[in-house]
Amino acid sequence: MHYQSQQSQDRLLQLIAQCALKDPDAFKTLYELTSAKLFGVALRILKQEARAEEALQEACLKVWHYAADYNIQRGRPMTWLINIVRNQCLDMLRASASRQEDAHTEWTDDMEDQFSHNGEAETSEELNRLMHCMKLLNEDQQKCLLMVYHQGYTASEVSDQGKWPLGTVKTWLRRGLESIRGCLKI
Repeated sequence: MHYQSQQSQDRLLQLIAQCALKDPDAFKTLYELTSAKLFGVALRILKQEARAEEALQEACLKVWHYAADYNIQRGRPMTWLINIVRNQCLDMLRASASRQEDAHTEWTDDMEDQFSHNGEAETSEELNRLMHCMKLLNEDQQKCLLMVYHQGYTASEVSDQGKWPLGTVKTWLRRGLESIRGCLKI
């Protein structure tokens, strides 16, 4: 397993280096090898397929343009790619929140019906409820859940980074999700 992991990492390093030299075939291969996982990260953050696809496309452009800036000393290739996608998603969320704030300052009675039908109010309420439920978990469970579902880490990466046993991380994730589901149903 470790050998395959190292082999995959070496392959990604090679492809990123070739992308830095603007090799389109290497970029295509890099995309084919990583896009499914990167799309999953974007989808978990943005919750909408179209927005996740947009984020992935923008992130891929950044990978193409900044491949020469990749530094293995800062992290593994997949972690670098995930961080680019995650940051792109967060930028999109911030831009969306900013647009919502701008719209809020220009609020009119005519907009009330339109806003209530588009689901954004429900999403905001759900987010507040989710944040409340997250606060009921212990700090380590919160960290694990955020690393996996917000930052796109695997359970084993969380285990390595947090220096926790893998079984413990998996238990925290499972129990944390169960607690949140139970809290959200109330």
